[in-house]
Amino acid sequence: MDPDAPIDVPPALLQDPGVDLLSTYWPSAIALVLAVAAVVLAVRSARRARRRGRRVAGIAGWGTLGTLLLAVSLALGVNTWVGYFPSVATLTRWVDDKLRAPVTEFPTTAVVAPDSEAVPGKSAARVTTDDRGYAFLAAVPSTAPRVPSTGAWVYLPPGYDAPGNTARYPVVYLLHGAPGSAADWFAGGRIDYLLDTLIAAGSIPPVIAVSPDLNAGADRVDDEPLDIPGGPQLETFVTKDVVTWADANFRTAADAEHRVVAGMSSGGLGSLLYGLHHPELFGGVVSIMPYTTPYTAAVVADPAARARNTPLDVIAARGAATTQKIFLGQGDGEPTREATQIRDALRAQGQTTTLRVFPGLAHNWRTARTLMPYGLVWVSKWLGWGGTS
Repeated sequence: MDPDAPIDVPPALLQDPGVDLLSTYWPSAIALVLAVAAVVLAVRSARRARRRGRRVAGIAGWGTLGTLLLAVSLALGVNTWVGYFPSVATLTRWVDDKLRAPVTEFPTTAVVAPDSEAVPGKSAARVTTDDRGYAFLAAVPSTAPRVPSTGAWVYLPPGYDAPGNTARYPVVYLLHGAPGSAADWFAGGRIDYLLDTLIAAGSIPPVIAVSPDLNAGADRVDDEPLDIPGGPQLETFVTKDVVTWADANFRTAADAEHRVVAGMSSGGLGSLLYGLHHPELFGGVVSIMPYTTPYTAAVVADPAARARNTPLDVIAARGAATTQKIFLGQGDGEPTREATQIRDALRAQGQTTTLRVFPGLAHNWRTARTLMPYGLVWVSKWLGWGGTS
């Protein structure tokens, strides 16, 4: 097989997937028009008040409203470019992540109740249907140094809770960028929608997805997901705690050939490094918007840590004995030199690797959710997971 052969994805995912009006500039434009209208009313009220020689109480109110609407317009415009909230549903998911406490128990039985709104740990009712998966926030205990127990968003595929189902499933571990949170792949990345669509089309088999929080506490929001000297051991947390927890709590196919680690931006660096460091855990990697040099200060300052977290150094050191399936992807809105260097280094050692560069995409969540389906279809094919299409 040719690793650079065309990748077929469902038509619904050919364009920016899982979006609604919130992903366009229309809400920003409407808010801007309303802001201008509020300012015009404030100015008219002020002129009218001066002619009459008295103050008008509504002037300040209109001015304040105009300022707020201008701020809203700016925020909506930035969101449209970044693509973090592509739909109202993703905004709801993000709010849910901030307000909901992670669950610690999961149902062990299921009944046929496809319209139920059951929450794992509170009911044994069915939480997946024949055509839709189910996403929820769970609590993951940590034994990794300087990493507190934290939350992870989990996706269970359609049919997972069907009565009598004992099937075991491949797992995709998702790493967010920095700054970011566990909800990112389920908000900006629309991963549950992407997986439902890919599974329904037969492009990939049903899979479980796990997206852990990699901030190591509320005060650390801009470090890469690495084992940081003197700091949180985030790679250890994912490779030891998260993988072990997922295998213990869900019906996973617990071997490297059925595990993929994926991520975007700093999560793309992390996913590539986790895969390279742990071929016994991950048979496949989907690295979106990767780069070649870590930026976390404590890593850069430590020569051993810098070498361990520099992909080109890791590839050169490990040799060609271990083979994995590695998908690299990014948009052409940023330089492709570093991703190309990674691809070429991997191919020089006989690794099955592809780099896909998509036109018109920049370093944002639109790129992440556009490329992820291609990465999952590609790695599923090369790992032999199959599908029906």
